Amino acid sequence: MVKTKTHVHSWRDIFVAFKMAFDPKMMFLGYAGLLISLAWCMTAASFFSALKIINLSPFFFTKIILSPMRDNCPIHGANFSSAAAMFSVGGFIFFITIALGLLAIWSFFGGAITRIAALDYARDENVRLIDAVIFARKKFWSFFWSPMIPFIGVFFFGICNVIGGLIGRIPVLGECVVALGFPFAFVAGLLMVLVGIIGVLGMCFMYPTISAEGSDAFDAVSRAYSYVISRPKRFLGYCGIYIVYGIICVSIVAFFAWLVIHLSFCTVGFGMGEKFYTVKAYILQRYNIACLGFCMKPADESKAVASVLAGWSLKFLAGMLIVYIFCIKLAVWNFFINYVFSAKTVIYFLLRKEIDSTNVTDVYLENNSRNELTTDIKNDDIKKLSENTHNDDVRSDQFKE
Repeated sequence: MVKTKTHVHSWRDIFVAFKMAFDPKMMFLGYAGLLISLAWCMTAASFFSALKIINLSPFFFTKIILSPMRDNCPIHGANFSSAAAMFSVGGFIFFITIALGLLAIWSFFGGAITRIAALDYARDENVRLIDAVIFARKKFWSFFWSPMIPFIGVFFFGICNVIGGLIGRIPVLGECVVALGFPFAFVAGLLMVLVGIIGVLGMCFMYPTISAEGSDAFDAVSRAYSYVISRPKRFLGYCGIYIVYGIICVSIVAFFAWLVIHLSFCTVGFGMGEKFYTVKAYILQRYNIACLGFCMKPADESKAVASVLAGWSLKFLAGMLIVYIFCIKLAVWNFFINYVFSAKTVIYFLLRKEIDSTNVTDVYLENNSRNELTTDIKNDDIKKLSENTHNDDVRSDQFKE
């Protein structure tokens, strides 16, 4: 029989997201989503670069993962700034292509992760990976369209203003129409601001809504706006807790990963000697991958540039080290993504309980899950009935004696 939690749910439950983020099923889905996202970005960059539409290396995205955050901010921020300065129609198409691809990828994997988080938190139920994947596949279009609806709303009101501006091109009459109707442009601008800002703030509730309620994109958007508007202080308080706690948790996980890399390099290098330090310098010539933001000083570039690997075996060792460290650093990003989805799911249940007075354990169950639950309940009732019957028979025999 499914066991449900009986403790009083409060803001302290947000701290449970740290433990939930290490769920093996979530980690697997997060790894798969990150790898597919990376492959998609590199493929799109290669395609658009080959057509001379943009000037961006496909390995730009791997550098984001391999390089420490200290190096990412100035270097990659400058790259994005230069790309924005050279903005073109082709660059806009590239950006839209990347965004839609990532949205499709995480509509599937994010939906499966939030489904696991919803059943884990609300019912303390260990859902199977295949069930979460099937649920995400069935609700894929709901997950896909729900984050886009606020942007579609902003785009709609923007188009209304553009149409009004086109009317203003008509000599004399158009200018008078714009002069008299400009207050409507202010109203449209106000709606764009409200729809956009509240939509972005409430976007964190869209995936948890679909995963918990089994509903569609419109219900997810409706609840997202409703919860932000109904309890703004409580919403901001929960978000503040989850952000501060998330920064602490990610820092701890990143430090742990850095410690693993650093100690492994030091101990193996102590045994292997100069050859290993040559390999390490060769790697640092390309990426400062042995750092996760906790290095005290930048890598010694003079030594890295001077290092050259002689044999193929050393190059093979360097390549494998890059792969291993890439997987470790990807694990930090994986934890971050799982934590965000888990914490937002917990916050959704807390706000739903306060606003809609809905029990936390009330979660949408598919037909198979309902049948299994009903079967468990029936089996448990039959077992109890047989035990009671047996006890009655024993008592009857004792009474006769």
